[in-house]
Amino acid sequence: MLKDRDSPPPSTLQELKHQIAGRQLVFPGSLERVAREILEKPDITAFESAAAVARRCRVSPATVHRLVRHIGFQTFGEFRAMIREHLRSTVASHR
Repeated sequence: MLKDRDSPPPSTLQELKHQIAGRQLVFPGSLERVAREILEKPDITAFESAAAVARRCRVSPATVHRLVRHIGFQTFGEFRAMIREHLRSTVASHR
């Protein structure tokens, strides 16, 4: 991980994607596979539990929680709230 541990987590999904594209955030091993799945299907992730995401990605729930902490969030719920906000703003901008 290249990101400073003291910096706050990304506030939007776009910010997270920007950090990944800029290599400010790098995922080791299976975390990259889970991150790709979440970024490709945020609409599904927004309503799943960490255990459901883990099953979909064929990893343990602990791996999903490690990913969330790696990004900078304390809990999966905080991460999921950021994704839900992204979906809300996306829908609102299309009205």
